[in-house]
Amino acid sequence: MASQDGEQYDWNLGRSGREYPEDSAANEPDPFPFVETEIVRRRGRGWIGLGVFLVILVVIVVALDAGARWYAGNLIEAKARSSLSIADSTPVTVDIAGASVLYQAAIGKFERVDVAIAKLGVGDVSGKATLTATGVPLSQSKPLESARLAVVTSPEELKKLLAGFTTLPVTSVKIGSGAVQIGTSVTALGVTVPVAIAFVPKAVDGQLELTPKSLVVNGATVTPDGLRSTFGPLADPVLATQKICVARYLPKQLPLDSVIVKGSSLELAVAGKAVTLDRALLTTKGVCA
Repeated sequence: MASQDGEQYDWNLGRSGREYPEDSAANEPDPFPFVETEIVRRRGRGWIGLGVFLVILVVIVVALDAGARWYAGNLIEAKARSSLSIADSTPVTVDIAGASVLYQAAIGKFERVDVAIAKLGVGDVSGKATLTATGVPLSQSKPLESARLAVVTSPEELKKLLAGFTTLPVTSVKIGSGAVQIGTSVTALGVTVPVAIAFVPKAVDGQLELTPKSLVVNGATVTPDGLRSTFGPLADPVLATQKICVARYLPKQLPLDSVIVKGSSLELAVAGKAVTLDRALLTTKGVCA
């Protein structure tokens, strides 16, 4: 290393061999480092503030919609009680389907409403009921798009309906295995024989039809054909399809729509379109042909 003008030179570095000092300005600290940091912080706070605002907005909308759902549910419950003559002591639950009640109210009708009734009487039959209505308008004077009322009844309640409306004396009623079993009797040659007949129920032209499926005679299971071969024409009343007109108990606009065996209960459902839920609906009954 040689010295020139009092400075050190390194002859092994570069062509000139001179070692230049580093730029001191490049290593000087930023005189305003807080400016950029503050901008970043403010941007971060802005996003956080926006997020908090959106969360609060969502909470407010949800609260308003929940309040509207509660209010609308109470109105529908009151309307169902007055129209279906439901006692104040009978529990009634209303469920309004759809994402937003506020939106449905804005367009003037609810998409679907389900009303669960702990006990409802329809003619001689009573049981748990569910009213399902679609296209429910806010104006109570306007009709629903469709309505379906299903009543789940017990064997004891069904016996009340069957007694006096079948050609057979009904001594007992059981429900199970997809059938309704009616206990009755057959008299042949002066001898009365107890018979239990299993009927398949269904709704046909607004009537309840019971078609014989199997029979139990004196503890022995026989087919309809087997009973007919034994008793001949005497078995015809037992083997005949029983048609029960329930229209006289039901609103004219809501004829019997379906009959379904559910475990040890029977569901009887009526349905109709363009139905106005008012007292006139119940007072105008159907007519049996």
